[in-house]
Amino acid sequence: MIPGFVMAVRQRGWWWTLVGLLVLACASSHAIDLKEYLEERAMLLAQEQTTIMGQEQVLSADEQAVNKELMLNKMREMDKSFETHDFPPSKNFMSVRHEIEASDVFKMIQQMPKGAALHLHDTAMASSSWVVEEISYWPNLYMCYTKDDQLLTMFFETPDTTCDWQLMSEVRESYPSADEFDQELLSRLSILTDNPDEKYPDLNSVWSAFQGVFIAITGMLMYRPAWESYLYRAHQEFAHDNVLYIEFRGTLPLLYELNGTMLTEIESAAVYRDTAKRFLDNHPDQFFGTRYIYAPPRLVDNATMEGYVALVRELRAQFPDFVAGFDLVGQEDLGNPLIDFLAYLLPLHDAQVPVFYHSGETAWMGTSTDENLVDALLLNATRIGHGYAITKHPEAKQLAIEKDVPLEICPISNQVLKLVADLRNHPAAGLVAEGFPVVVSSDDPGFWGAVGISHDFYEAFMALGGAKADLRFLKQLAINSIMYSTLDEEAKSALMLKWVEKWDEFIATTNRLNSCTSKKFYPAVTTRVLTAVLGKKLRTTHQTAQYEYCSLLTAKSKTPGHTSFRCRTKDLAGV
Repeated sequence: MIPGFVMAVRQRGWWWTLVGLLVLACASSHAIDLKEYLEERAMLLAQEQTTIMGQEQVLSADEQAVNKELMLNKMREMDKSFETHDFPPSKNFMSVRHEIEASDVFKMIQQMPKGAALHLHDTAMASSSWVVEEISYWPNLYMCYTKDDQLLTMFFETPDTTCDWQLMSEVRESYPSADEFDQELLSRLSILTDNPDEKYPDLNSVWSAFQGVFIAITGMLMYRPAWESYLYRAHQEFAHDNVLYIEFRGTLPLLYELNGTMLTEIESAAVYRDTAKRFLDNHPDQFFGTRYIYAPPRLVDNATMEGYVALVRELRAQFPDFVAGFDLVGQEDLGNPLIDFLAYLLPLHDAQVPVFYHSGETAWMGTSTDENLVDALLLNATRIGHGYAITKHPEAKQLAIEKDVPLEICPISNQVLKLVADLRNHPAAGLVAEGFPVVVSSDDPGFWGAVGISHDFYEAFMALGGAKADLRFLKQLAINSIMYSTLDEEAKSALMLKWVEKWDEFIATTNRLNSCTSKKFYPAVTTRVLTAVLGKKLRTTHQTAQYEYCSLLTAKSKTPGHTSFRCRTKDLAGV
């Protein structure tokens, strides 16, 4: 034994000496080279960047110019959030909606062609505020409250005796003002509130309110003329948000006429199809098409499920180009799991009925709810609704990758319905970092004040993609939405070509407007586009004339404030 070691053991204790010897040995044989460390670190981070969604996209010079402006705005907003601790995606959407809409990033996303919206629900697609402003003023609309304070609505020639029906117009007149009544009605036809965390303290409370809205609004909307008007309006809102194609789910409640005549399921579905076709015929440049997924409630018995399956097969036979497939909806934690209905669901694959099951929309792990993910994949789901719990099931996650089954991510829905508070913590943030297949949609935007899918794209871009996600991320989301649609390959190609044309217009318009002025150029959704474009008062009569000329061009555009804006550089000369 070394004499010095013996002395050290006697004086300080053997363990300290061993630590010292190990440190010296490591320092001499494994000294850290700073340059090597930084190179290895950079290599690791660069490798991570190769998998994040959109990294395979190669931007043109024009796209790079737009990307530069986009990322400047994004970094500006993120830097502000670091200082103020006020990051919109970390708060309930309903409390920061107006803040998001004031964002320059959001305004750019609004103008952007976003491809398709693939996860929507029929009576929650259009703005509830529009329902209040428009349909609630129609004649012959009645309302009543049940003993449980549930609002019911219905159109009648003569009301039945099932409830204490009152004409909505007369109830409105009994209020101090129509506006006061309309605000109360809106609170029943949406879950909008200024204090969502207080009003909805937990998942069950917000789901109870959410389902109550469906009950309240369905009666009035299933009046055939009202449904035609509503569905047409929903298409208008999505087209105005630069969405080219939608696939929406519905429980297919029977439509009815004013005299009480009920349409059959097939007749009701035909109204859906014809209304969607009418919108497309009227807007061939703005829109591409619509498909429908029959999605009845999951909390049912076997006999009802058997009827569902028979109906979807009939719907597919009658409307092969319109009815895309089958799903089951409702609060998943309280509904029956897929495994309960295997006897009815297994034959759907052989019957060539695509399925799109809501699965794993839960915070739980090891329950029948999150295990729905496994069944959805084994039942050959084309896409999976939400799939929030998939990171807790690595084998299911791997199977989804192998089968190229995307998740339909609805960030705002998951937040307002209490699955996640801060969207930076959403499981999809990790999924997009790995390049897992996802699409982003808006679920039920009309019930919480969103329009189209721009709000969800904003949340995904700012929170799920992280600080480094750029224009390539958004472009890939749009491409994914087309690639994972249910269209056949020929139709997908046609839609992709249409989207590319719109995308190129967006890039060119954005760069043209940006070259006109160094001020903010992203117009809000309003006819006074030039005010936002110029960002300052005009100083001369000549400039005023230019402003009026450009405003005239804007007014003639099909969608004021969006990419159809046609003000040319020479029209802003000297400004």
